[in-house]
Amino acid sequence: MTQIHQVKVFFGCSMRGGHDSVSREELARLPDVIEELGYTLMSRHQTQEGIVEQENKLDPVDIHDRDYQWLRDADVGIFEITNPSLGVGAEIADMIHEGKPILLLYQGDEQGLSAYIRGKATSTAFVNVPVECERWGVLSDDARAIISVFVEEWVLGREDP
Repeated sequence: MTQIHQVKVFFGCSMRGGHDSVSREELARLPDVIEELGYTLMSRHQTQEGIVEQENKLDPVDIHDRDYQWLRDADVGIFEITNPSLGVGAEIADMIHEGKPILLLYQGDEQGLSAYIRGKATSTAFVNVPVECERWGVLSDDARAIISVFVEEWVLGREDP
């Protein structure tokens, strides 16, 4: 009997950095798309109503350690990076450190993104894991297809038979 691998996804997006370019409501649909593809989300709290107030009640060390454990347990990181976020940047760096493939999704003009982050998604001498930066327009169509292809290639395509 063949065992099917349940892909575990660490999802990240701006929480405190604002939602100037992509609304919280639109971001909240991304975790749904990931789950509709059959993947398990390690994190989806970022888009919940009132999350910043809830997180403000927690110790920052507890937040860091909880989130770091989630990303360590994940097979892949998927981040929406249109809205700038220091925390998301740190999570991307942590995923690279852990050797996990990373998909960076954004809307609009690529030039609005951090050049340093975009540089990770090219052939660099220092990043030894797959990092792709992809523009999405229509959530239900573009993001779904981009995520599916990335996971098939970099997670499911690399498993031992």
